[in-house]
Amino acid sequence: MKKRSLALGIIALLFFLGFFPTQSDARIIVGLSSVNVAFLPVYVNEDKGLFKSEGLDVLLVLFNAGATNLQALIGGDVQIMGSAFVETIGGRAAGVDVTNFWGICNLMPFQLYSQPSFKSMKDAKGKRFAISRFGSLTDFLTRATLRHFNIDPKDVTILQIGSTPARFAALAAKGVDASIVWFPVTEIAKFQGYNKLLDLKEIFPEWPYETFAARESYLRKEKDQVTKFLRAYQRGVKYTLDNKDDAVRIMKKYVKMDPAYAPAGYDEYRDSFPLNGQIAEKAIPTVIDQEFESGRLRKKVTVEDMVDRSFMRAMGK
Repeated sequence: MKKRSLALGIIALLFFLGFFPTQSDARIIVGLSSVNVAFLPVYVNEDKGLFKSEGLDVLLVLFNAGATNLQALIGGDVQIMGSAFVETIGGRAAGVDVTNFWGICNLMPFQLYSQPSFKSMKDAKGKRFAISRFGSLTDFLTRATLRHFNIDPKDVTILQIGSTPARFAALAAKGVDASIVWFPVTEIAKFQGYNKLLDLKEIFPEWPYETFAARESYLRKEKDQVTKFLRAYQRGVKYTLDNKDDAVRIMKKYVKMDPAYAPAGYDEYRDSFPLNGQIAEKAIPTVIDQEFESGRLRKKVTVEDMVDRSFMRAMGK
């Protein structure tokens, strides 16, 4: 009896010291593919402790590109990825059971800026275009822009440079001729006299920019945890929409942008955060077709392959 009491006492002590997980310790590792205004509701959740209110220990891990985030998801290092929708298509086509289950931001924020002497896409042949990584959203959008102007991507040089600040630095150093950038670098580029070749809203007026994605096997196994995660996330979206001043404060804290640009950034992105989790699906078939026709997909996938609507149906109301 004494041995049993001693054993129970040791177990209780270990729980107290945190050696065993409790219900409130359920950890979800979420990979984010960039530091980005589009993830503002995620930052709000982190700042306000909303995930903890659902008994979740959510760890945010930052990546410099969606391709590396996807690799981490495939390897089991993250359970949920917040990333550009496009960056999940290649994984699905390669046989990975990745699916997008909640919309974070429906917006096309990208613009293509170039050296002042590079005035028109008619002059694109032979030019150097910066992207983050091959297989990333910037890679797809650069190629889509070239095709839009009937230019074969093989007729230009596409260079892996890294994040938006790194690509803009390469543009400033004249190491590249053009790069796709987003806010607030778009404002900085305009102010410094770089040439705007294209606002990509002209090609994709509706765009599923950032989504939450996961492996289908994880969503089936951890449905209750994912539901708690999304319930907390919805509260974060609601708070973001209703509290501009605090949301701007949080943006400045996490995105590290020039404070002068933060209010305008909030205004530009605010209406793109869906409270019901809906993903702007209209552009998805076009993206799949272009990627398949270019030979960058091993097989053609469907919208139904790429989108799990069950959580949106259950919680979107």
